Amino acid sequence: MSMIFAATDPETLKNLALGGSVVSIVIALVLMKVVSSIVGKVISAAVFVAIALAGYSQRAEITDCVDKVKAQATTTASVDTTCTFFGQGVTIKVPLPAK
Repeated sequence: MSMIFAATDPETLKNLALGGSVVSIVIALVLMKVVSSIVGKVISAAVFVAIALAGYSQRAEITDCVDKVKAQATTTASVDTTCTFFGQGVTIKVPLPAK
């Protein structure tokens, strides 16, 4: 199922990915205190660190997509483009730099 959001600011998506990474790390730290077995701690920490890294990589992909659109732009108006965010198409409104 493909989900396309309304035109979104790229900074909002980058902040969303970074926030997801931070929340994942906080949950991992809380679980380290709650889970009593070493194996459980290692598994839960590995899962949440993987989620945090995935969120951070999505942040980089959004930045790359926006930079590519800005480099190819020839007009002075903002451009709507579609980038992927966790595998979903997201329409992003990219403001072009002032000349």
